[in-house]
Amino acid sequence: MDMAPEHKYFRRPIKNSRDRTYIVVDMFKKRRVNSHSGERIVLKTKPRFMVHSAGVFFKVIIVLLILYFFRLVLEWIKNITNSLDAFIQLPLVEWTTYVLLIVILVLILGVAYDYLCWRQKKYTLTNHRIIVQSGIIKRKKSYIHYDKIQDIVVSQSLVDRLLSAGDMEIFGGHDFTNLILEDIPQPLEVENMINRLMGGEELNFIQPEKSKPTKSIIEEYDKKFKR
Repeated sequence: MDMAPEHKYFRRPIKNSRDRTYIVVDMFKKRRVNSHSGERIVLKTKPRFMVHSAGVFFKVIIVLLILYFFRLVLEWIKNITNSLDAFIQLPLVEWTTYVLLIVILVLILGVAYDYLCWRQKKYTLTNHRIIVQSGIIKRKKSYIHYDKIQDIVVSQSLVDRLLSAGDMEIFGGHDFTNLILEDIPQPLEVENMINRLMGGEELNFIQPEKSKPTKSIIEEYDKKFKR
């Protein structure tokens, strides 16, 4: 399941401006995300969750298997303990219980960590540059301007093609200036968008549907009593 909305942006005119300059607004967060003067966001997305965090599903399956066979494993350890009582007495059942609980806890923490890493990884395309943000405690931000890009390489495995994802490596003009967008959704469309932005093209944005004005509770009651 893909848990983050992708490519959901539109433009609206700034009020009280002479040239009716357009800014990009996030349809979900409803706030401006500009950082530099005149910089506008074209696209904001995340890695494809099912590809980028495939380890999450593996860990969840292991946790479910441990919970399912938990009682059977303890009964098997208990039988072994009973057969060894004549030679040595060890609390194997208690030790096994603690080990299984610790494994479950570690796997759950791993799932939470992978999910938070995915949530904090963001890819942003503006009309000036490409930005990659990541990190939970220590945040990292890398970017490259369009006039510095020398080449773009897109790679997709069979699974990536089935899930419409892929890795995009952007090469700059100097060594160690590469930018990698891992498991980005629709990589070929994003590559085409970058090429158009490099050529100075102004991209069209999706216009939002007009939302119906919400009425207050008092207005609703007044309407009912008037009837």
